Amino acid sequence: MPTYDIEIKKVPAMRVASLWAKGLPFNVTVPKAYEELAAWMAEKMIPPPSGSPMGLALYYDDPGAVKPEEVRFKVAIPVSPETPEVAEGRAAVELLPEAEVAYLTVRGPYTNLEDAYSQLFGWVFEKGYRPVDAAREVYVKWGEEMPPEEWVTEIQVPVGR
Repeated sequence: MPTYDIEIKKVPAMRVASLWAKGLPFNVTVPKAYEELAAWMAEKMIPPPSGSPMGLALYYDDPGAVKPEEVRFKVAIPVSPETPEVAEGRAAVELLPEAEVAYLTVRGPYTNLEDAYSQLFGWVFEKGYRPVDAAREVYVKWGEEMPPEEWVTEIQVPVGR
């Protein structure tokens, strides 16, 4: 298992289209939520991003501590800063706030994300920080047509002292 370099940085606020969803396994529920979000964006004529990141997933519950069908998450796709905020049911255009995050970068397929999360949260607590918001997966380089070996994902945990 790889050992990750973990650092702290400030991430700027980002306007996103987002959709609340629930349930495991993530390899099924997250893509389904993205399809639903993309359809909502198309209906609202909100253009998808043209650069990085392609999307984010925000995880609000520990899958080891919550019933699988109750694990809450949100998928998000960056949109133009001029896109007006709106909320309709589980979908919204909202502003993810600026945050100080502890982060690491995963390169390649998602074969052992549990280990990456374990290292990141262990580091956060070891350094005297505490999580203050949902963990984020930021899909820096990703695409269905791209081989998984080329994927780049940043895992972020917003932190405070």
